Amino acid sequence: MPNLIRCTASEPQPPLWRLILYIVGIVLSINFLVELTNLLPKNLAAIASILILILTAALCSYIINRKLAKYTYILIENDLVFNKQLGRRENRVLDVKIYDIDWIKPIQEAREKVKYKKTYWLTCKFTGSDIYVGRFMRNNQIYRFVFQPNESLRKELYKQIKQNKK
Repeated sequence: MPNLIRCTASEPQPPLWRLILYIVGIVLSINFLVELTNLLPKNLAAIASILILILTAALCSYIINRKLAKYTYILIENDLVFNKQLGRRENRVLDVKIYDIDWIKPIQEAREKVKYKKTYWLTCKFTGSDIYVGRFMRNNQIYRFVFQPNESLRKELYKQIKQNKK
């Protein structure tokens, strides 16, 4: 059993010119929407302003959590640790014991009609052949996590889960 396996999942970083172009486009779009609200009657302008604010917050959240974040998965003996890194700050999101994990499957195969207490999205992508789902129990509640392990981490997890189920 290896002592440590570490895997990092992140979106490929676009070239700097494309990133600047995205930012300028987003700022100009928001400015255009704000200018359009000035043409509306006051009651509608207030509602439109709130909608623009909500749209901007959702867009910023998407960019931060999906495009700028890096997720690190660390398997230490029989403990699987998930960290989320934004810039230089790395925060522990989830810590799961291997013996608590019921199964790990590709996301396409995990179409259960089970009520989960919480789903942890620990990946930058939502679909793909390299996205996996794991299910675990904690305090008589069913949780699941979605992650993007590399091949060595996935094989070791399968092996350890299989050993624990015997």
